[in-house]
Amino acid sequence: MAAEIHKLVTRKSIGSAKGLLQSLAPRAQCFYFYDLDRDCVWSSDGSDDREINEFVAAIPDDILYGADSEADDLCRTLESGRTLLILPMHTADQECLGVLISVFSKKDGKSSWFNPSLLKSILLPAVQVIGDTLRLNHEVEKAHVRAVIAEKELELIYKVDEKIHGTSRSHSGLAQLIGQSGRFMEIAYSVLLLPSKRIRISATHSTWKNVNRKQVDKYLFDTLFSKLDAQRTPAVFEIPPVEGSENPADKGYQAMLCPLIDSNGKVEGALAYLGRVDGSPFSDSHRRFMTHIVRQVEYVIEQSFDAMTGLMNRTGFEAQLRESKRALGDSDDTHQLIHFDMDNLQVVNDTFGRDAGDELIVRFARLIEEHLPKNAVASHLAGDVFVILMTLSSLEEAMELTARIRAYSQVLRYLQGDKSLQTTVSAGISAMQSSGSETDTLTEARIACESAKDHGRDRIEVYDQANQSIIQRHDDISLVGEIQNSLDFDGFTLMAQPIISLANNDQVVSYEVLLRMQDKKGNLVASEALFSAAERFQLMPQIDRWVISNTLTRLSAHVDFLRDSGIVFAINLSGQSLGDDGILSFVEAEIDGCGIPAELLCFEVTESAAVSSEKKAQAFINTLRARGCKFSLDDFGVGLSSFAYLKNFRVDTLKIDGGFIRDIIGNRISESMVAAITQVAKVMELETVAEYVETDEAKLLVARLGVDYAQGYAIGIPEPLDKVLAGFSVQPRSSTG
Repeated sequence: MAAEIHKLVTRKSIGSAKGLLQSLAPRAQCFYFYDLDRDCVWSSDGSDDREINEFVAAIPDDILYGADSEADDLCRTLESGRTLLILPMHTADQECLGVLISVFSKKDGKSSWFNPSLLKSILLPAVQVIGDTLRLNHEVEKAHVRAVIAEKELELIYKVDEKIHGTSRSHSGLAQLIGQSGRFMEIAYSVLLLPSKRIRISATHSTWKNVNRKQVDKYLFDTLFSKLDAQRTPAVFEIPPVEGSENPADKGYQAMLCPLIDSNGKVEGALAYLGRVDGSPFSDSHRRFMTHIVRQVEYVIEQSFDAMTGLMNRTGFEAQLRESKRALGDSDDTHQLIHFDMDNLQVVNDTFGRDAGDELIVRFARLIEEHLPKNAVASHLAGDVFVILMTLSSLEEAMELTARIRAYSQVLRYLQGDKSLQTTVSAGISAMQSSGSETDTLTEARIACESAKDHGRDRIEVYDQANQSIIQRHDDISLVGEIQNSLDFDGFTLMAQPIISLANNDQVVSYEVLLRMQDKKGNLVASEALFSAAERFQLMPQIDRWVISNTLTRLSAHVDFLRDSGIVFAINLSGQSLGDDGILSFVEAEIDGCGIPAELLCFEVTESAAVSSEKKAQAFINTLRARGCKFSLDDFGVGLSSFAYLKNFRVDTLKIDGGFIRDIIGNRISESMVAAITQVAKVMELETVAEYVETDEAKLLVARLGVDYAQGYAIGIPEPLDKVLAGFSVQPRSSTG
């Protein structure tokens, strides 16, 4: 490469000094410059001289490289009679660049004025200037070559970065990284080895296609891997040839290994480049490039694997699912997903502390790794949830693996002193086919696992579309995204249904605020389905806060009318909200901010909700009643202990469960229950509301039984809250609706 660089720069560098040379030695016929390869790079007349070429080819090295600078060695006479003056050209630091030859005629060479030493002293300053110019240009060219190499290196690095940050973080993403880097450096065999994470990814050049790569990997792991313990940068090892072997891997080569460091600073694996295809050694540039590639590999590992267990995390596993789905060609091909959930892990956390729970999580991860077959990968999705993907396998194989893992679940027993807790495992299995979605399959495995927990825990369930409980759970999960979207973008609709007084000419005394939601197709979602999904996925506190905030905001625009009319608006509260530590302060802040008198607000809680968070419910009710808010106990009468709980909860109204009202006509038991509830309520100075009054006959009967208020389709259908409030603005101030 140095000779090529000389040839590239010398013509211009010496050519620009042609006039200077001729002015210093005007009797010289011509000037020639020969490089260290004895090639004529430049001549002052642009021609090539065969005789001089032959002379230079035979010239001793000590003359060519300037080792002997005596005057009689500087001058030579050719067969043609011409005289040559030979001047080795050096840089300021005595680096030899070649020789400058001045050619004199036969006559001038024999002339008395011809003095080689004098001519040398005359030409020497020019020779030194030319030498320094050559050196500088030489360095510039070398820098340019290095820049070109660096540019190519950076170009690949940028491409690698783009792929790593923008595409797959699965095994295929690492495979692209290893393959591209190996091709860039023209490596015979590249391999990434991470034994702790069951990763082995290699790329092989065609010259090594018949090499026993398992044997090479074993040599790397057994012999070279241990030498990286104290190493943090790429290390180069000389692999000696095996005498008499024709195997390319036995002919001797260099191996460059770079360790991979985990989050604890320990060596967990290595990236190895074995043998350059052209046989050249590894350079500093190769070391720098490998260091960057290893940092990228570590980034992928960090992003794709869980630090606690060493298994794939959700990000890496979802990428692996997408990649694995492409392997499903035939319609009969299936992958199997196994979803594990550790039962009662929260009990361990509460009893022994979170470190104990973390220890059990790690134990279960090790248990999975010990039994994981070669065609499977495992992931720690979050908390106590693990998933295994078994590629191209049957349900029977998945069941066998799941049962085997559960059979060793005794390792999940935690002991501390004389205390002991056994954590069991529930599992759900679903099949992935080419026609299905990998996301749906993961959801189905989760649904099956939750079904196993619902059916007693410590068991295995297989996703079955015909199982009604699984269908309901699937519907709940499908609604969760739409519910969250409605929360985020105010997509709910508030309705209001009137409640009238049965003793005062059907006067509207209050409205119950109801919530409605449309699905993504614009269809109304059944309230039962909406609240089933919200409760299952703990979204009720968010929904209740949305309803409270939006209801009070709308009421605040009509505060004067509401204060004069005395109409009360009732808002439902779920059991999840009553158990929320922050709900009381939230409600108080909303009441303070809206300007609505507290006595115009009523909160409806169900008996079961109040009982599930009894102490918090009592505190909530007592605090807001002290401010003037009213409370209704909804769905009253369905519990066996209904009357007993009336002594614990200070409410204003009992809303009799609609099940008694719907069939009150002709059902003496329902009629008797309503009569009994009404009588007890009067003794306790509570008012009563009959829900689901759907006929005039039912309305007359509940009035005769002493019920105070009625609500239902026979009284008034739910209408948008905004429409109801808009009607207030056109009514006289004295009107009560």
